[in-house]
Amino acid sequence: MSPDAEAVLRERWLRGQRYVTAFSVLLPALQFLLCTAIVMLAGDGIFSSAAIALVPIAVAALALRIWLRRQTPHDPSSWLPAAFLVVAVQQLSIAIPAYGIAAGRTLDALTGLTALFFGSWSVAVATCAAAHRASRALLTPLIAELGSADLRLTLEVRAAVNGPELVSAQLVVGRDRVEWTVRLHTGRGRGSRSDTSVPFRDLIRVMPVTLPVVPELRPWTVLPGGIALYAQAGPAVLLTSIEDEWLIPVHDSVLVTELLNRRRELWVLGTS
Repeated sequence: MSPDAEAVLRERWLRGQRYVTAFSVLLPALQFLLCTAIVMLAGDGIFSSAAIALVPIAVAALALRIWLRRQTPHDPSSWLPAAFLVVAVQQLSIAIPAYGIAAGRTLDALTGLTALFFGSWSVAVATCAAAHRASRALLTPLIAELGSADLRLTLEVRAAVNGPELVSAQLVVGRDRVEWTVRLHTGRGRGSRSDTSVPFRDLIRVMPVTLPVVPELRPWTVLPGGIALYAQAGPAVLLTSIEDEWLIPVHDSVLVTELLNRRRELWVLGTS
């Protein structure tokens, strides 16, 4: 990472790391303690049964931490889904079944177990919230210096169709390439999808452009099946490779251009 980018991103890294530690270490450890108490109460304190039942909790928490430490490049957009998967495993494998087993007891016997059960759900929500905050602390607001960091970045793309169809599109900046995915969502299925990938070794130029108001719409990609997507007037980036040229509508063409150029420089330094 360049010195100027490191200086700009240092505070973001520190703030984001606190949330990463919270959702990958502290909150899973607290969840383990709560689930241990739930299993012990539901199982009448039989330790051997509790130890076996708690294996999924420990495995899920450990897997999350190992995955984060080995994630290269870091992908903040994947942190919330990963945290949600872990808490789902924890709740479905321990907290919910244990509470269900003990549901036939008297109200007095269930008082402490109920408090622990809702406590575990609170920790689960806090884990997902911390994962979301970790991503936002690092990426929001989007700045060009993020292109100089070893991060997988997902950027928004402006997309439109002349009809009621629902379209989603995203631009992904990876370690050695830029790629974009466009999906047409339909009520009967997943709909059409188009994926394009351009390695940095083939990318010649990235240029910010502004699309004029007239004509208001112009095609910028065609999905399988012949469905055209249109770029409305506004900012866009023009990508030129050794084989083709693409026009991608974005919300801030200057920012995206600088971010992509920084990532290309980082790739060049890594290959030199």
